[in-house]
Amino acid sequence: MESFLAGWRTATTNQAVAFEEVQAVTRRRRLRIWLPVAVVAILLAALIGNAIHEFRVMRADALALSDGVIGNLKSRIETEVGAYLGPIPGVVRFTRDLLADQDLLSVRRELAEKVASGILDNTPQLTSVFIGSPAGEFFMVRRYQEGEQRGLETKTIRRPPEAADAPVMQLKRHGAKGELLSDEQAPWDGYDPRARPWFVGAAKSRDLFWTDVYLFFTTGAAGITASLPYLNADGELLAVVGTDVELASLSRFLATLAIGESGLALIVDDQGRVMAHPRKPLVTKDGGGELRLLRVDDIGDPVVSRAFDRYRVEGHGRHDFEMAGRRYISSTSSLNQLLPHDWSILMIVPEDDFVGFVAENVRDTLGMGLAVIALAGGLAGLVVRQGLRADQEAIAILERQAQLDAQGEAFGMLATQSTLFEDSGSNGLALVTEAVARSSRVRRASLWHLAATDDTLVCLDSFDQQTEGHTDGATLERSEHPGLFEWLQSESAVSDVASSDDARLVSLYRSYLAPLGCQALLSVPVKVDGQVSGVLWLEDGRRSEWPNQVQRFARAIGNLMAIRQAASATAGAVVAMPPAGKAKAHDSEAAPRPETPNQDLNIDARLGARRTAAFAAKLPDGAHPVRADDVQRIDQLAFVSLRFSDALALARSADDRSGESTIARLLAQIDAAASQHGVAYLKFLTDRVVAAADPAADVDQATVCLAEFALAAQAACERLFAEQHAPSAFHLGMDLGPAIGSLIDRKEGSFNLWGEAARMAYAMADSAPPGTIHTTESVYEALHDRYLFQLRGHHYLEDVGEFSTYLLGGRL
Repeated sequence: MESFLAGWRTATTNQAVAFEEVQAVTRRRRLRIWLPVAVVAILLAALIGNAIHEFRVMRADALALSDGVIGNLKSRIETEVGAYLGPIPGVVRFTRDLLADQDLLSVRRELAEKVASGILDNTPQLTSVFIGSPAGEFFMVRRYQEGEQRGLETKTIRRPPEAADAPVMQLKRHGAKGELLSDEQAPWDGYDPRARPWFVGAAKSRDLFWTDVYLFFTTGAAGITASLPYLNADGELLAVVGTDVELASLSRFLATLAIGESGLALIVDDQGRVMAHPRKPLVTKDGGGELRLLRVDDIGDPVVSRAFDRYRVEGHGRHDFEMAGRRYISSTSSLNQLLPHDWSILMIVPEDDFVGFVAENVRDTLGMGLAVIALAGGLAGLVVRQGLRADQEAIAILERQAQLDAQGEAFGMLATQSTLFEDSGSNGLALVTEAVARSSRVRRASLWHLAATDDTLVCLDSFDQQTEGHTDGATLERSEHPGLFEWLQSESAVSDVASSDDARLVSLYRSYLAPLGCQALLSVPVKVDGQVSGVLWLEDGRRSEWPNQVQRFARAIGNLMAIRQAASATAGAVVAMPPAGKAKAHDSEAAPRPETPNQDLNIDARLGARRTAAFAAKLPDGAHPVRADDVQRIDQLAFVSLRFSDALALARSADDRSGESTIARLLAQIDAAASQHGVAYLKFLTDRVVAAADPAADVDQATVCLAEFALAAQAACERLFAEQHAPSAFHLGMDLGPAIGSLIDRKEGSFNLWGEAARMAYAMADSAPPGTIHTTESVYEALHDRYLFQLRGHHYLEDVGEFSTYLLGGRL
């Protein structure tokens, strides 16, 4: 034994050396990864920082350039407006002076027509030239267009002395080439020059007068009028000469301006009226249907409204603002040097129109830089990948070598230490399982012996690396795991038992592997003379696959165990395996383990007596006591309740051949289990099966029988639901407590059982997790030395108080 331990320490030292080599390779691998990553990160940071710097510098330059662009545009608009409106005062004065030697009341019509026509032909911004007298007479030459026909129209209004209240209106039209198209007298349209703003303003100012924007009487278009009075030597007003200017011409000019890509220029006054707009008509209708001038609010553009509001608050100048995540440049300048009105040029342009190319250039530069970095990163990645692959292969070789060394050492020592298998105690097998678990690097390794009856699998020793502990004595019964014993006949490696399609492993996983946190299972049968006498299990967490090296090592250990067992059998002894007769005396009996000190199990030893007393206190003892010949009170009786939670699953066919339903097959198996374990009371009610022990039997023995029945019923349900690949839609509950029995049919001996024990069994089943057996503390107190329990929670019972509940896991 000392030589075995010395060899094992040598193997452990070799593993430590291999571990140091693996750590060195791991550190080198980290350097190979992080150094290229750091270089690429530095290059990327430098590229991004340079791009940000270039963007800021270029943006500032572009914005400075935009100031010049906007200034030039303002100057151009002012020049255009000046050129548009500047000649008009001279034209008006020229017209007045040309006709000044004539009596304007009797001016010759031919001369006035020629003068006005010449003015309109040479001044395209003018729409009409006219003369009005204080007597209400009027003469006008204006441009007209009807469809495709255009030319000049002369309008004359005379007031004869004999009919001053009945003006005479004459209309004459000439074509584009001067040909006469029509000359007719028309009904007076109600036009009186004396009431028009141009006449009133000129007569009052006695000098050149510019009207405010208004709608022309004849065309309804928006415009302004320049008028000049003609006075005699005594200062008496003889006539007023004027000319009209439509603002639509200014709008057409603004439409020709290119302000960035989507900029806008318009002319507004301080009241918010729009004098010129490149895309909107200047005349609109109000709520009453009357024509009026367009206002800023009528445009429906929040950007224009914001810019105008900034102008009204901050005055003329540049006012940048941000709206809807986009920056805008806004600039306003006054036109009062050209007109005696508060007109202003309002220009709005998105900042992107001036600096957008900066972002595009920086984006292109950044993209090209990123492409270069990506190419360099890709090349570095290939180099890193090659290095990592080499490191991974080196680590795999080191780990494989360390594992081979450990397995070789373990195998050699096990092969040379014959005393390991001749030791009558469990120490020898404990060293075997520990050596196998550590060498294979698995969670658990266990050795199992198949009893002579082939109905029981007994654990000789199991080592758990996580807890560093050994256990033995666990048993697996054929009645509970019928498919498992068939599965043991061949070597099997299952990576994930929980998701396996093999129905034979379902019960093993639920009752053995899952509580221990194991998912993968490698099973190697130990065969002597061609017969399976035991099995070596390697149990681990979830794996992608079992390595071939581990499978070969486990197979070699299994063969070694078989050889040693065969050699020992020839000498008349079974190697470290108990006699078959001690595995289990009877299928319905579980032999209790040796007495061990009770380690503070927090068991209420008087719980059963208190429950009996509380139940007895509820029974009548007055005028109608319980009659002994009809009803019997039972102080302690075990009940099991099996509840199904999926009605559709019970109605399905159990298989494709027999056509038998799942519930029919399940009840047949449950009935067989009841007969096997001596259950005296069994009933099927709706979705529940109720079983109880024989009231006349020994309480302890009857409780054990009912626990065996519960385990058998659990195994049958698990097996049947697993075959259908359906979830475990069943719940078991068990209680040991007071009950009442009543004879129903004396001839046939039929009886019925009910009471608190039945009710508690129902409650335990209703609150049990799917596929488990939920018991009360009374059951745990009676069976904890024979079966494996897990604390579940607590339950409150009236007149008794709170007590613990447990999950029954299996036999010890």
